[in-house]
Amino acid sequence: MAPKPKTEPKKFKDDFWKTKDFKISIGKIVEKEGEISEEKTPMGPTPKPHVTDLRSWDMKLLGRYEPFYAPFCDMCCLCTFGKCDLLNKKGACGISSEAQQARIVLLACNIGTAAHAGHARHLVHHLIGELGEDYPLDLGLNIDIEAPITRTIIGKKPENLGDLAKTLNYVEEQLSHLLSACHTGQEGSSLDFESKALHSGVMDDLAREVGDIAQIVALNMPKGDGDAPLVEMGVGTIDNDKPVILCIGHNVVPGASIMDYLDETGQEEDFEVCGICCAAIDISRYNDRAKVVGPLSRQLKFIRSGVADVIIVDEQCIRTDVLEEAQKKTQQ
Repeated sequence: MAPKPKTEPKKFKDDFWKTKDFKISIGKIVEKEGEISEEKTPMGPTPKPHVTDLRSWDMKLLGRYEPFYAPFCDMCCLCTFGKCDLLNKKGACGISSEAQQARIVLLACNIGTAAHAGHARHLVHHLIGELGEDYPLDLGLNIDIEAPITRTIIGKKPENLGDLAKTLNYVEEQLSHLLSACHTGQEGSSLDFESKALHSGVMDDLAREVGDIAQIVALNMPKGDGDAPLVEMGVGTIDNDKPVILCIGHNVVPGASIMDYLDETGQEEDFEVCGICCAAIDISRYNDRAKVVGPLSRQLKFIRSGVADVIIVDEQCIRTDVLEEAQKKTQQ
């Protein structure tokens, strides 16, 4: 076989450098001293921890930072044994007032975790239906560790939307066990309830990370961009002369779909799309023409103002009387 002709450049000339017959040679690439590559990163002792796997550590924290209980209610009304008065006495199941307060804390944590996990499940399920399980998780070059919570808890780097769905399977399994602990007779120690509340909080963080990563990669939201566009905020930024669409809730998909439709039909300048609560922030991350009305506390005031021509709700952070208040405006 004849040798390949030499293709190396003979001359290189620039404003500050002149040379000829130079060669570039790249030798062995070595890691910095003490640096551990991702493939060599050791697995932690508790991947996918169960409800009680971190109990010993929780007890150390709770021993150092002792919970303080100020009962907001002296009664327990959670089971058919009755309403039990826990003031200086135990309930029919044997629970103390202190344990009951911790039980309510766990129940509240589970409610919040379920809300975020439910939102993430809706989002991931929809995006997998649109893009497929193999859709890659590309967060760009500005993000060093793309899923720190998932990596720490699951012990795996998520590669695609299918991996995010599997992570939610784990969250939902743990949530089932945590909620069952709130049933009558499952726990008698306030600290065990607190330990489970800490575990519920970890699951909450994990579910929220899954949801945010899914929407960032699938809807092409800013990825570590320091120059992301600024968004207009406040009722005064909304042009009342245009039809106004108000999105309330937690899920970005309805608002994003509206913005897409307006873009596709060339009506993006003819409508105002705004939001309240989390939906407002995420829609404005998707399209900077969306406007933020304000937080949940402004919801009733804005609905009663009659500025919105169409109100779209999805899940969470929604007043239960939205329909009633909106109907009052249509009757005026």
